Amino acid sequence: MNMLRLTTLILLLCSLLVSAQERNDTKITLEERLAIKVEYFGELVLHPGLSFGSDYTVARNRWVRVHWNTDLGGYWHRWNNTSVFLKTSIGSRLAMGAFFADLNLGVGYLHLWAAGVVYQRAENGRVEKATNLGHAHFMPNASFLLGWDGTRQGKQLWMVHLGPEVYLQYPYNHVFLPHVAVKVGFTYKFKQQ
Repeated sequence: MNMLRLTTLILLLCSLLVSAQERNDTKITLEERLAIKVEYFGELVLHPGLSFGSDYTVARNRWVRVHWNTDLGGYWHRWNNTSVFLKTSIGSRLAMGAFFADLNLGVGYLHLWAAGVVYQRAENGRVEKATNLGHAHFMPNASFLLGWDGTRQGKQLWMVHLGPEVYLQYPYNHVFLPHVAVKVGFTYKFKQQ
């Protein structure tokens, strides 16, 4: 619980830093704020997945950028399940030259389908095949990413990042089930800021 409080405090402080700086965001167009991204989303590294999404700059100054992400993706856990998720997060990106550290907190929806035939008990007491509709789960998440931002030097319209994401699957036997994923991604900005 202390880690969650610390993460929340860091995000809040980074957001205040951005708000405290003099901003000229009113002149920035949607094309300058919006970027698209594609990521490898490997749950426990061995379970491959893919994610597509958007990265929208909410506020920025020279050192910190507050951004809002939306992702649609999924991963495959062999012999266990196939999963699809839709998630959103708010993040704070601290820049050091062209390199950056990015901290994100978010929530999402996770849907899992069993990777085999599902059975149920019939009214006559026998076992029969059931329809595999899957299971819906709440997906709070946090990620810490490191990367290189070519847009900061004004020469490139893309950036790359990698790092871990921790997310919880709820409900799972009436409690949360923690997961760790590795994210490696590529982000493309439509227009230079």
